Amino acid sequence: MQTPAIKVGVEDEKQLILLTLNDYLEGRPVKNMERLRAAFHPDAHIRTIMEGKLMQWTLPQYLDLVAQATLQKCQPQLLSYNWDGDTGAAQVQLTFDTFRFIDRFNLIRLEGKWQIVDKVSYREELK
Repeated sequence: MQTPAIKVGVEDEKQLILLTLNDYLEGRPVKNMERLRAAFHPDAHIRTIMEGKLMQWTLPQYLDLVAQATLQKCQPQLLSYNWDGDTGAAQVQLTFDTFRFIDRFNLIRLEGKWQIVDKVSYREELK
């Protein structure tokens, strides 16, 4: 049986995780670089497959790519998240007019803040 104090801790943790995920979900579609940067650990890595090859970027490289991308209408969606202790995972989706990104994140909690340390992404063309 959980005590009220434990329940408050769980709810607080959920809110902290959602702050990080919302920085990504709300920052990425409008290219708000400060919110996007805030969602990631400075040493984060971003990975995807392009034309059958693994592509990898550091956070500064990824932010440069996003900054140069064409601004498009986007529907962000949180699909799932979970955590145990200081580690967690999340899956989100960014749907544009002709394609969608499905992103999977590894998260860590450092000094009371959740951050994305690893992102793997899949691009799906829409018909």
